[in-house]
Amino acid sequence: MENDQIKLPYFTIDGQAYAIQENKTNWVIGELSKTLYTEISILSQDVESDKKKGLLDDYSDNGEISFNFEASIIYKDGVPTGICSYSEDKNPEDYTYFRKNGLDYLLYFFGTIEYKEGWVLIEGELKNRYGEDSPKFPIKAALEFNPASLDWNNYKFKSLEETKGSDPHIIRLLEITNPTFSTLPEAIYSFENLEYLIIQRIGNYGDNDKLPFADFGERIAELKNLKQITVNQAAINSLPKSFANLIQLDRLSIIDCELANLPDEIWKMPRLEYVLLGKNKIERIPDQIQMPSLVYLNIENNLLKTLPESLLQQPKLTTIKASLNPLEELPGAYNSFKGLELTMQEKKRLLDTSYPGADGKGVVKWDESMYLAENDQLLISPVEKIIDTNELSEYKEALISLVKRSVGFNLTTVEDYAALGNHRFGGKPDLPEIIPYPTFFSDYRNQEFNYEFIAQINCEEIAELQDYLPRTGSLFFFFKSFQFFGSEDQDIGKIIYVEDNKSLASGDRFNFKEEDFYELMDGEYQANKADALLTVSAPSFYASYVNNYLFEGKAESLKDQEDFTYDLYEPFEKPVQELHGFDHAMNAYAFTQHESPELQAALTWKGDPKDWVILLLVSSKGNFQWGDAGELFFVIHKSDLAKRDFSKVFVTMESS
Repeated sequence: MENDQIKLPYFTIDGQAYAIQENKTNWVIGELSKTLYTEISILSQDVESDKKKGLLDDYSDNGEISFNFEASIIYKDGVPTGICSYSEDKNPEDYTYFRKNGLDYLLYFFGTIEYKEGWVLIEGELKNRYGEDSPKFPIKAALEFNPASLDWNNYKFKSLEETKGSDPHIIRLLEITNPTFSTLPEAIYSFENLEYLIIQRIGNYGDNDKLPFADFGERIAELKNLKQITVNQAAINSLPKSFANLIQLDRLSIIDCELANLPDEIWKMPRLEYVLLGKNKIERIPDQIQMPSLVYLNIENNLLKTLPESLLQQPKLTTIKASLNPLEELPGAYNSFKGLELTMQEKKRLLDTSYPGADGKGVVKWDESMYLAENDQLLISPVEKIIDTNELSEYKEALISLVKRSVGFNLTTVEDYAALGNHRFGGKPDLPEIIPYPTFFSDYRNQEFNYEFIAQINCEEIAELQDYLPRTGSLFFFFKSFQFFGSEDQDIGKIIYVEDNKSLASGDRFNFKEEDFYELMDGEYQANKADALLTVSAPSFYASYVNNYLFEGKAESLKDQEDFTYDLYEPFEKPVQELHGFDHAMNAYAFTQHESPELQAALTWKGDPKDWVILLLVSSKGNFQWGDAGELFFVIHKSDLAKRDFSKVFVTMESS
């Protein structure tokens, strides 16, 4: 499209003109995205006709259609210049999207957007990405914007080439991909206001080649406004002493390089908050550390043999990731630092990992056999048949030893509160009137909220199905909110045990509102009754590389056989799951992509992962929705369960 053909701005779809809403059409340099962000709004002249032909969605009553899209690598002398290509709404060059509102949800944009002399020129098609029979709508538009309105100070330049001809004072963010230089080019030192410098290698997965960049040089200190430096997969092996003069620096990330020598002065930089130095060759951290702002340190996969105790004296430090180092010892103070992340094997070797008990009085013995199915011939016989049928007999003893004796729950009907103390998921709990409904205080919102009620389990009704729960009474499970996952708050679940079911009172008496909870639509989950059944549970071997604590005792023959265990889903895990289907369960295994819930609990609160048990697994059934059809887990130490002490429960979630 040539500029001399453009007389006035226009926007057409399928040959029809659409009115451009100028008050809703604009471009800016995004404060967060650091890209050129353009938004366009148009109006249909015939809403019903556009709905009928499949252009507008059924909810578009006023005919308004909006588009927004980003662009990078388009700076030229202060005027956006360049062409972006899209397929199925995606620009594969810079991973940005062409987003739309008001159109039929099946329509995707295929075409180009050209930036030229202050104009944005759109040409392509809106169509279904599947099949040729669906409608296609040619789209063509030209809109004029004012380049002088753009504040390029917020823009991320993606190469040195793009900076040519620019005012060097506007360059604050510079990202250079796959450069060939070994030291910083002279041009970079002219960017006096540079705040963010990224030097990155992007290649094929598993490609371990390094960029030739090897030396910042002493002149790096001239860039005194730098706040963040990121380098990955480069040949750099040391930092100059002058690096410590970058007193504005708050984030340093040098990952998967050859870094071995760090000046001691680096460990005294006053504003550094996040330091990421994983996959390098660092052999020591000095004893004298003064980093008052340090929050997060990642030094995984280096050559460290110990960590200095002075690290723990940094007032704001919350996390040290130090796994995969040849650590030989750690100062005793690391036993009480909750933010130290090591593998379970490393923690056992270097720290006191004994679980103190919920009451702080240590652990008591329990009968491990009550959690397993191997001694119940009636229960384990179908599992043995699966093993024999699928020619896994060589590993029969190992596989059988891992199968758990679980209690499953299947939802039956909607709860009507006619009965008292029945198994229930969602709704409101039959707590005794003398026990107040549990609440917690949110510092963030400066308000007290109710815990979300998840389930109640009548222990008396399932006493004959298992031996690890109390023989009488009921268990009530509560949860703060989905929003607390990923926060520093590790105490997000609560279990209340009521010893005497005669004291229960109908939950129908509670009349909560949505605002009584941190975030719970309608103030409760859908209430369902449930029936219990005795069943079995086999482990998921998907992440056996990290959950290798499973392969002890009789299961030791499965250790270090990741290829074999990974392929066990079809011949073993799946058919065992299908023996007795259930919606929710107690003492069951979980599928996780990484650490199991039991391992997560042990890493967080000490103990051996096999000594923790998933007391309740809650699936995304009813109107429970844990992420993307995930599962919620209440995990407890078996010693606490033996003591009937439910005061310490670890809650986690798995979602795809």
